[in-house]
Amino acid sequence: MKYIIDGYNVIHQIEKLRGKRLRSQREGLIRLLETAQAQHRRLKDVTVVFDGKTEVLAPRIHSTVKIMFTSGKSADEKIKEIVESSNHARDIGVVSDDREIKFFAGRVRAKKISVREFLKMVSRAPVEKNHSFKLDAAEAEKINRELESIWLNK
Repeated sequence: MKYIIDGYNVIHQIEKLRGKRLRSQREGLIRLLETAQAQHRRLKDVTVVFDGKTEVLAPRIHSTVKIMFTSGKSADEKIKEIVESSNHARDIGVVSDDREIKFFAGRVRAKKISVREFLKMVSRAPVEKNHSFKLDAAEAEKINRELESIWLNK
């Protein structure tokens, strides 16, 4: 499923982001989504839509989250555009508590996902167990030396 997220609508419901500067709030949401993507196979295709111009957020070169800024239109209008241009609206989950967006999503048969429901899903994303982490001998030795120096005060 492809998730289209109403960025500011979600940010306003994340307690840890309250009181922070707007840029920090956006970056906090993106980090949360990147972490959830790393842990949850269903969250591989995520787009966050923010009102405003691209310059308001530093570019994230290696982000797995697609970030869109709407210059000259609202995030709601952009979300509607994205969903309407899809050939498979049923495969899109629209994350917002905005009543107009939820009504629109239902009308085009996209899945309506409340912010609370989405945040619950993101926070309980299971860690996939098929990941293995291997060090080569040189890396392992370097880590061992560093730990020795820390623990033995060398």
